[in-house]
Amino acid sequence: MRSVLYLGWIGFNNLGDEWMWEMFRDMAAAELEPAAYRIVPSLPSVDWKNVASYDSVVLGGGSLIIPGYVELMHKAMELGKKTMIWGSGHDRLNALLPGDGGTVMSDAAIESEDYRRKLDEVIAYSGYAGVRGPWTLQYLKELGVRTEGVDISGDSAMLMIAPEPMPQEEPDAKTGHASVRRIGINWGTSYNRIFGGSETYVEDALAQAAKALIAQGYSIYLYSVWGPDRDALQRLHSKIGNPDKTVLDTNVYEAAQYVRLLQTFEATLNFKLHANLLSAVAGVPFGCIGYRFKSFDLLYGLGLPERIVSTDDPQLAARLEQLAIVPPQERVRLAGVLAAKQQETRDSLARPFRERLI
Repeated sequence: MRSVLYLGWIGFNNLGDEWMWEMFRDMAAAELEPAAYRIVPSLPSVDWKNVASYDSVVLGGGSLIIPGYVELMHKAMELGKKTMIWGSGHDRLNALLPGDGGTVMSDAAIESEDYRRKLDEVIAYSGYAGVRGPWTLQYLKELGVRTEGVDISGDSAMLMIAPEPMPQEEPDAKTGHASVRRIGINWGTSYNRIFGGSETYVEDALAQAAKALIAQGYSIYLYSVWGPDRDALQRLHSKIGNPDKTVLDTNVYEAAQYVRLLQTFEATLNFKLHANLLSAVAGVPFGCIGYRFKSFDLLYGLGLPERIVSTDDPQLAARLEQLAIVPPQERVRLAGVLAAKQQETRDSLARPFRERLI
């Protein structure tokens, strides 16, 4: 029986990392012979740094293309283990530079020669290498890493098949809308390690946007995806100052529960990376509050650069309000883009299982 180690930041009740691990686990169960493979997640209780104990080592979903994890993958390579990169990405607090057509691009990273060499060797050695988005791929190229055969796989959370939506109330005959038109807002903290360096600025902009949306007939549903986000969400609720029109939900759920919840919303605005993907799976339009490299990596990979706004944008409140109001024609376009991306992600991330590269 082959022993397969899945590397990820799991066991800390953070929605995105747990969700990506679950997608790997489920795909392994569907594509591999149970008697031939034992899948081991890198939980705190597991001796996951001892890669010599495993036959295969998988760098899983998340922003794991960073020195510590690359060192482990390089050690596995030196020991002759099978390795693969399964939807991993890079993240840092980079500089945003003007790009073509109003888009932005990242400045070039500066990394040590030892790290560059090891990353190059790991990527070239791995049986499969799929990265989260085009910004991660560009990062590899800038470091001189051999990228022939590297896929932009997308984020593994996109593999989820949405549950059937709950029955919706009938729309009002005059307006065509449900009586409660709800916008979801995900907020939390990255301890000010964001573009602009001020979560207070973003929080105030969200409160201003929420007030404007309430004035237009919407209600607001505040939700978190990580326990430590609770305090920030409670502050935002207080700043909006309209409890009759604002739900405060500080619970952390499983991904499928979130998707069912979001299916009742008209749109969402999201700070944390995987809150955007909850909306994508739910088929609900979203605006991404771009706070680090990884936010832009994801949105540009989805082909939706117009759906992200940086946390240091001088017109942040107005931009957020605009992103929350999505006309019917735009909803149809977004649904088509996301459906195509979901299929591309599935085709890419299933390949190492079906070709037994693991």
